[in-house]
Amino acid sequence: MTVLLIGWSVLTGVERWAERAPWPSAVLSGLMWACVVAGVWWFAEWTQSPLRTARQAAEARERAAAHSPENEAPHEPDTDTGADGGQVVAGRPDSSAPSRR
Repeated sequence: MTVLLIGWSVLTGVERWAERAPWPSAVLSGLMWACVVAGVWWFAEWTQSPLRTARQAAEARERAAAHSPENEAPHEPDTDTGADGGQVVAGRPDSSAPSRR
């Protein structure tokens, strides 16, 4: 509604002073162009609203997933001895340990 009213007043002024139209004609022309501007504005807002809502929902899901305890990896010790006696560092056997494949 605000876009329509501001557009009407600005476009009436443009019609009156820039186009040198008489007041009744300027008011009607300003209203017509203000309706066009407000309609385009409304259409742009209406078509962007679902995208904005979907984007906000996706960001909220990502934030919730990042803070959930099930996404946190269990603590692995930095060094450990494997079943065959080889050194395991950060979950990977060293080069001297036999492959488990």
